[in-house]
Amino acid sequence: MQDAPRAETSHPAPVEDFWPANSLDAWQRAPAQTFLSWLASQEVGSRQYRESSCEVYCAMFATWVRHLDDRQMTLLEATDRDAAAFFSEHALEPVTRRRYLQLLDKVYRQLRQAGWPRPNPLIPELKQERAIDVPLPPGLNDADQAALVRLLADLEGWKGARDRAMAALLLGAGLRTNELVALPQSALGEASHVRVEPQGVHRAHTTLVLPDGPWRGWLREWGIERIRSDIPGTLLCPATLKGTAYSPSGLFRRVGTWFDEAKVKADRQGAGILRNTFARNALTCGRYTLAEVKEFLGHEEIRATARHLS
Repeated sequence: MQDAPRAETSHPAPVEDFWPANSLDAWQRAPAQTFLSWLASQEVGSRQYRESSCEVYCAMFATWVRHLDDRQMTLLEATDRDAAAFFSEHALEPVTRRRYLQLLDKVYRQLRQAGWPRPNPLIPELKQERAIDVPLPPGLNDADQAALVRLLADLEGWKGARDRAMAALLLGAGLRTNELVALPQSALGEASHVRVEPQGVHRAHTTLVLPDGPWRGWLREWGIERIRSDIPGTLLCPATLKGTAYSPSGLFRRVGTWFDEAKVKADRQGAGILRNTFARNALTCGRYTLAEVKEFLGHEEIRATARHLS
């Protein structure tokens, strides 16, 4: 991050307001403390920002305040000329520039709600902002997906049935790698729903095994084979007949073997590209809304789901 924030601000007075984000006086006297209080109230989806994100946003806000301090301006005196000078003086990458604009725009929207009468100084910069071309998340094209399905359909034995079940959950239901390796048998619910419990930073959600394709049949086949093979433990798709769990790296290698044997020439391999393919299939089949697919994927923000649309 460019221009690391100073250890102290030029407004050290403590903020005593019960809700300082609604006080223009608090923003004027102690912008850093008031910003931190305001940031604590912000949410992404159903959760608050992670600590690492808060640190980045605090550093970004401090950089803006320091810019104003250097110009002998306060937060509430900023104009569009100050904003233009800020972005002119800082050589920001396009994505970083966009993040600064979004953050500072939210701050000045909050100030306006608190009664600040001046124009939002970010408006001219926001109007000049060009859309950043973000490539679609990599996924399999129809030919590669068909080749992978043919390869999996021909695999023999209990491992073949297990691999088809894993593909049904990755490509047919959009699970992440860490979600699949920890998925218990009890996660499979009625009407082909799959309950996914939190793994790492991701939230609990419910996805759906899509009706298009062999996915639901493959899961039924594996359920029968798992009982016949008398595999112990609770994991739905273990790595061994003893019920041993796959490691994320082990699953990555197994999926890579599928790609190699099916002669799939994708830019990337691993479960992620199968999850991206699921997202595209779910969004373009005409059965589900963007909000429904957002839930299937366990996304916090709908814009993350919309990236999969062409």
